[in-house]
Amino acid sequence: MTDIDEQIRQALNQEDQELLAKTDNEAGLFDLVGMSFKGKKAWMTWYMWIMGFVVFFLGLYALNLFLGEEDLKTSIGWALVIIACMFVITLIKVISWQQMNKLEIMREIKRLELRILSKQD
Repeated sequence: MTDIDEQIRQALNQEDQELLAKTDNEAGLFDLVGMSFKGKKAWMTWYMWIMGFVVFFLGLYALNLFLGEEDLKTSIGWALVIIACMFVITLIKVISWQQMNKLEIMREIKRLELRILSKQD
């Protein structure tokens, strides 16, 4: 911890110190995933997880049919379904990571706001 951090903590009142201590430690991966299930955009996270599971099981079903098929045209059709499922799952994962990155940035902005407010006192 630096000198400036210590001066900021001393300048804050008890309530602000508790809030700063709560937001001071960085969130890990599981914390970020948990944070994404709360708030205004939680519906988006639930939707992505549900769609991810649906597409995953659809891909497994298509893989099962692909492996059991003997006709070449039908096999190619099931292979295209599997590839499409992988693309959709990749897209869902990218959107999820962007959402968690946004949550981490918002958390850092709140920490900066607290530090700026403590400087103004």
